[in-house]
Amino acid sequence: MARDLKITRVYEASPQQLWNAWTQPEQLARWWGKRGWNARPESIVLDVRPGGTFRVTTVNHQDGSEMTNEGTYDEVHEPHRLTFGETTVTFTELRDGRTEMTFHTTTEAQDELFKRMHGGLKSAFDRLGEVLTT
Repeated sequence: MARDLKITRVYEASPQQLWNAWTQPEQLARWWGKRGWNARPESIVLDVRPGGTFRVTTVNHQDGSEMTNEGTYDEVHEPHRLTFGETTVTFTELRDGRTEMTFHTTTEAQDELFKRMHGGLKSAFDRLGEVLTT
């Protein structure tokens, strides 16, 4: 049974800065993955156009295990909306120079896997906030 996972964050950044963090390989490599995992820059494929490929492999610092996320971009509306696979990310400009990012996906993951997925995404989005302020 499919479950929705939605996370909303507000960042001190413009929609374009968030867009760049999601669509430029060198920027994505700086924050993608939960703490203790890092994206392998050479693994990143971001062909940001409808029908283009999204792929990134992260590596666990402790045991070297790898995890690959991949999909196909369906919608690309710079700098406000990306859709790939079951995932939609929107960037809404707020009046005070901040941007609200909403991440929404549908997953078959249940119970423990769902909790790990949610925690991993929250950790990655914490890292994104740190990268945006440096």
